[in-house]
Amino acid sequence: MAHLEYHFDIVCPYAYLGSTQITSICEKHQASLSWHPVLLGGILKSVEVDPMFTTKLSPAKAQHNVLDMYRHADMMGVPFQFNPLHPIRTVKVQRALVVAEAPPVLIKKLYDAYWVDSLDLSQESELKAVLDDAGCDGQAILEEIENPAVKAQLRQATDDVVARGAFGVPAMFVGNELVWGQDRLHFVERLLEGGQL
Repeated sequence: MAHLEYHFDIVCPYAYLGSTQITSICEKHQASLSWHPVLLGGILKSVEVDPMFTTKLSPAKAQHNVLDMYRHADMMGVPFQFNPLHPIRTVKVQRALVVAEAPPVLIKKLYDAYWVDSLDLSQESELKAVLDDAGCDGQAILEEIENPAVKAQLRQATDDVVARGAFGVPAMFVGNELVWGQDRLHFVERLLEGGQL
């Protein structure tokens, strides 16, 4: 059975869009799927890209980027609302995912909270509400995210994916083959079918 690794950060709209499709793609190809929270900011720093580069685009480029997100969401048939608070620091969100072991129901609720409902997940009260809504013990998780071992685990996951060639998210691996971006899911399908890129 083929296996797909999905490395993601809640702050990335393209990782959100990809996340809405990847489960059905894996089911279609009878492939297993694992979810891997990482820090996009850490990845970008490692490859010497300014993590705040999207806030420094020309007005025309920035407008087109947002339009592009809406176009992809429309093509995929999924809800999308550009969060006016974007980008936020998601280190607590990503640590919470590490503590909770990234269950798909929580991933979906966090993505919906940020990219559909425009919540500020950098606020612990909002993050706790989403954790609780997903059936997690939000208070316990928020206490655990300050554990040095949790912080180290997220840093290591980020370092490891960079060492494998990732430079952004979504970073998807089938074996050692990296596919990047929600607009390259057809490459993922080809790999899951046993093909080569």
